[in-house]
Amino acid sequence: MVKHKVPGLKLGGGKGKWVFGALVVLALVLIVKAPIEAAAFGKSVFGAIDTAATSVVTFFNSF
Repeated sequence: MVKHKVPGLKLGGGKGKWVFGALVVLALVLIVKAPIEAAAFGKSVFGAIDTAATSVVTFFNSF
């Protein structure tokens, strides 16, 4: 039987892992303490990403 490894998130060691963990904890605290503001922030971030992606696609479709 063949065993397949599932690729995971490899952050390395040291400071990178610590910073990533701190950002995750900070995001969770924000979501728990102020869920409405966190939802509004998330919506605005994903809206900005959507706008940027749409602009790039429109630019390349113009060729």
